[in-house]
Amino acid sequence: MSYKKGIIYFIIFLLLLFLIYFFTPKVAGYFRFRQAVKAAGGFPYQIGLTNVTVVPCVTTGVPPICTGGVLCSVLDAARCVMYSEVSGAQAGGMGNNALFLKTAIAQAGLYPGGQLIAGGTSPALMDNGVLASFGGCYGCVAK
Repeated sequence: MSYKKGIIYFIIFLLLLFLIYFFTPKVAGYFRFRQAVKAAGGFPYQIGLTNVTVVPCVTTGVPPICTGGVLCSVLDAARCVMYSEVSGAQAGGMGNNALFLKTAIAQAGLYPGGQLIAGGTSPALMDNGVLASFGGCYGCVAK
């Protein structure tokens, strides 16, 4: 094999490694999101949102009441600080806002302006279901 052919093969090999490195996280994220879509479909209530806003629930006053987002008022003061209201433009499902645990939001990698799909057993309080964004998934079980 000549010297020039060896250099060409080496450059092609480097390009393939670069393409694999660049596209693998995006492809893996796409398949994780599709898995979450299937998981959310198994719940009686689903929500899909784009252009997401996250408003934390906080307690105020004496006696303490839960405020923040519109749905935060359904929570008692003891559970209030563990939740955030997520709202956005409806992209499917039922409604355009719901309450999620802050740990679920963090694990799903949800960020303001992003998108999500979720499923749960309650239309407003989806803390026992599935929450997914392109950043990750909360409540998803690997197959």
